Amino acid sequence: MIKVIIVLGTTLLIGISNIIGQEKVYNTFNTTRIGNGHSTKTLWKNELDLFFGHKFGDYTNGLEHTFNVSDVSFGADYGISNKMQVGYSISKGAGPYRQLVNGYLKYNLMQQEKEGNPVNITLLGNTAYSVMDASTDSTSPVSFKSWEHRLSYTFQVLISKKMTERISLQFAPTLSHRNYVAFEDVNTMASLGFAGKYQVNKLIGLTLEYYLNLPNNRSVLGQTYYDPLTLGIEFNTGGHVFRILFSNSAGFGESQFIPYTNSTWKNGGFRIGFAFGRLFKM
Repeated sequence: MIKVIIVLGTTLLIGISNIIGQEKVYNTFNTTRIGNGHSTKTLWKNELDLFFGHKFGDYTNGLEHTFNVSDVSFGADYGISNKMQVGYSISKGAGPYRQLVNGYLKYNLMQQEKEGNPVNITLLGNTAYSVMDASTDSTSPVSFKSWEHRLSYTFQVLISKKMTERISLQFAPTLSHRNYVAFEDVNTMASLGFAGKYQVNKLIGLTLEYYLNLPNNRSVLGQTYYDPLTLGIEFNTGGHVFRILFSNSAGFGESQFIPYTNSTWKNGGFRIGFAFGRLFKM
């Protein structure tokens, strides 16, 4: 019996050591974000990433209006551990909600391995709070009656896989909730996010990000909201990644670009933007 226990214990320890020793797969995505949304990537412990993003006007209203500012965002992300990341940002806002303060928590639940775990899984919870003046129009989604009406939430399960050294894919089931919406709108809506990256070389990467909203192309008070589609070009300089974005969404942040994209690529409703982050090791 003792020999059996020893054999079983040894086998178990070898199995555990093999699981623990599995080689991890890294650099599925170059940054913690892809287009407008997040990737499965999290910062390492004590890393600080300062983020800045800017979007211009779309081409629907003519070339002269493309120089208008649609949204500006600035924030900081910090790695609490190698798996957990927190973030804070402020943004101008491009939907009905303006002057936003955003905070989020991001946790890497599973890391892709060469011979073990097949995918990366990261959980994301985001909260946005609007500090704008409340509207006097009772039908408006920003005619806030209390401070709770100013809050919106986004919950995501980010699932990605590095297919090859050049190609990575991501799937993102998403749930968005806004405490206060227009009369014809819904408070809670689901979305399915799809994203991919093609790494051309060490310097340049191409990205695509699309969110299918449910209900699709909903109409609220005469305004139709479309699915956000963003194409990006990444330039990785080592110290930071500079991203040029082509998107029909005017805003940054999940509470903006997912439910409130009011332009469509079909009618020339896309805009140019850029975003970059500077990484510091604390």
